[in-house]
Amino acid sequence: MAEALEIQEIRDEFLREAGFNLTNLRNQVQLMYWSEQHFITQNLIELLPFGEILSDIRFYSYVDYSLDELVSKANQTLLYWRLSGITQYDGTAVTQLSLFYDETFLWHYSVPSYREEIHLQIQSGHRVRFLSRFLLSQTKIEVEFNKIRLQTNFNDDFQFIYTDSNTYQYKFANLRWQPVRTILSFPLINPPTFSLPITVPNALGRETEYQAYLSQVQGLPNNIHI
Repeated sequence: MAEALEIQEIRDEFLREAGFNLTNLRNQVQLMYWSEQHFITQNLIELLPFGEILSDIRFYSYVDYSLDELVSKANQTLLYWRLSGITQYDGTAVTQLSLFYDETFLWHYSVPSYREEIHLQIQSGHRVRFLSRFLLSQTKIEVEFNKIRLQTNFNDDFQFIYTDSNTYQYKFANLRWQPVRTILSFPLINPPTFSLPITVPNALGRETEYQAYLSQVQGLPNNIHI
């Protein structure tokens, strides 16, 4: 027991000296997660635009210039998992993490704050997306996006809906990103297949945290206004 404790102390000291800047997924109101552990590196979170509204320019800039950096930051999280000895509930090593957008934040905070801009972009024929999923495992990385679209009503009113869009995958075995799904055929207005956003928010008493993160998103230079 004493030897195991000493090994853990040595490991903890190494991690501190290595400079891993960690963040707790439980505190990230813009996303939900599926994993038995809840710590990843802060610089990885900063490269995942969950809760943001992505114009065409912002989306293609992200795909062209941020995906390679995402691999580097994801590798840091994988390294942290290995070095820290983090395990799942059954004692096995952590091997996978899935992150998803938080529906309450996106549809009841972020989207309403840009309602007119999103509507104008779609009416003008521009695509508007959001990051819906991020997967990290020992073998691959995946990022998935959804498109926001319009459904018109009989009284000329409209509501936002969403559809599948682009998914990109990076396999550590071949060291390159490639699209694994790209859906371009649906019209931006009144598509035949779509999903409806949630209508009732579930903030779980975290309204202050949601509002604080919304202010952070609105302060970003690459939001839908650009």
